[in-house]
Amino acid sequence: MLDPYFVQVNTAELADLGRAFDVIDRHAEINDRYRAMLAASQQVLAADEIRLTQARGLAKRLMVLVKAAGPGFRDSLPAEARTALDAGSAQASALVLDLGQG
Repeated sequence: MLDPYFVQVNTAELADLGRAFDVIDRHAEINDRYRAMLAASQQVLAADEIRLTQARGLAKRLMVLVKAAGPGFRDSLPAEARTALDAGSAQASALVLDLGQG
């Protein structure tokens, strides 16, 4: 098995994750610390390729940001945004649990 530190992931494959970050950016009321985490995550996704370990870190950040947005956040979203958040959350779970990634 390859060392995940050296496995590269094309960020185009992380589009669902990126759209979920965008939903949080547009709709969540989060503090400056979480805003900084969100901005840093979006900046990492702007690269063409990142390490698998970075992708997993982004997935964990998404989970933290969704939780920080509050318990009613998902239900308060318009349907399209909720769908994007759900797809990004599913991709985040797959990355963290290593379901078919790398």
